[in-house]
Amino acid sequence: MAGLEELRNVLHVIRAWLYPNYLEHGGKFIARAKTEKTLSVEQVCAEAVTRGGSDLNYDTMVDAVNAYFDEAFYQLADGFSVENDYFSIHPKIGGTFDHAGAKADKEKNPVNFAFRKRQELRDVISRITVEIEGAAESGAYIAEVLDVASGATDERLTSGGVVTILGSRIKIDGVDPSCGLYLVQADGTSIKAAGNLVDNQRNRISAQLPVLSPGPYWVRIITQFSGGGSPLKDPRQIDYGVELTV
Repeated sequence: MAGLEELRNVLHVIRAWLYPNYLEHGGKFIARAKTEKTLSVEQVCAEAVTRGGSDLNYDTMVDAVNAYFDEAFYQLADGFSVENDYFSIHPKIGGTFDHAGAKADKEKNPVNFAFRKRQELRDVISRITVEIEGAAESGAYIAEVLDVASGATDERLTSGGVVTILGSRIKIDGVDPSCGLYLVQADGTSIKAAGNLVDNQRNRISAQLPVLSPGPYWVRIITQFSGGGSPLKDPRQIDYGVELTV
């Protein structure tokens, strides 16, 4: 398998920016990968064909990958674990039960999936070099998004659940009606989380989400918070480039 053999022998580089550590005082920084975009199945297959990482033609490869994932997640939904050379996925059930005869509750006992690295992925990781490109431009940014119901970070959102967002200068403030927390769909449609903010601080926001249809979403904050004494004249838009799934 040419693609697997190539990954075993190639050195890889991940470029990253340094951001102030909002959880710790003392001038320390954390690194975040400099990721330009999330690649779809179609884009990965196109890259594999162009680069020579696959002997399959583009259409065949896309159909095969989609068919594999459709079947894999069908089996996962029936309680099976699925593994390949790089990772394994296992169903897990969250929450607790009051007694041995208790029934599972979708809200209290959400179904999730655990991702575990296997040896081939560990080998790839061992050949990755991180190149720090310096401190990121100072300003407002979102560092991570926690889905409180599932406990997942930068992974999923629970429709109608509570989300906690960490970052810098993200406090929602200002008189402009556009200010608020938004969930952006794949087609660009923005849904405003109009409910009360549970927490609204400079580096931390917690809010209850509206009812959301299944699918991918991106988090957006619009605010006039400046971090100083006077609010910004015009609202600032802060986008988080990590795809989250309901």
